[in-house]
Amino acid sequence: MQRVKDAKPDVAFIWPPAGNQSTAMLKAVKDLGLREAGVNVISTQDLVPDEELPNMGDVALGLITSGTYSSAADRPANKAFIAAWDKEYAGKAIPDFLSAHGWDGMMAIFDLVKQTKGKFTGDEAIKFFANWKTDNSPRGPISIDPATRDVIQTIYMRRTEMRNGKLANIEFDSIPNVKDPWKELNPPR
Repeated sequence: MQRVKDAKPDVAFIWPPAGNQSTAMLKAVKDLGLREAGVNVISTQDLVPDEELPNMGDVALGLITSGTYSSAADRPANKAFIAAWDKEYAGKAIPDFLSAHGWDGMMAIFDLVKQTKGKFTGDEAIKFFANWKTDNSPRGPISIDPATRDVIQTIYMRRTEMRNGKLANIEFDSIPNVKDPWKELNPPR
């Protein structure tokens, strides 16, 4: 962070592992006064994962990040997910993007079992998943790209704000139907 401050860039893209490392990274940003020095900090959801927001303090306010999920999202499927989460964990844990991704994975498996009544081969499962999609994900519409088997999903632009006395990643824009950028720019030959 000191080298970033010394270089005086207009923008610094910081990409830490999500979790307590992100809180440590923001502590360094605060301690060195990066933002006060005119360095705009941006990142992916890894810098401000929902479960770490209570540990971050005001340094996270106003940060712009991109991500696939925010527990503050105002989607019916997310509200149902949050209600199920709160019923299970009774306020002892905050769901994050990994939680939502796990939920979606289990939803896909449940859909397979439901459609096949639990009787399928490995090839039948792969065929099912290659065409699986849902509009009922906490993170919005998702599907599987049959050509790459990667998820196609919305990427949300978020700003960390104070909501109801707590830090929250508030979505303000979105890019729908995003495929793996590397595979899009580097198709197989």
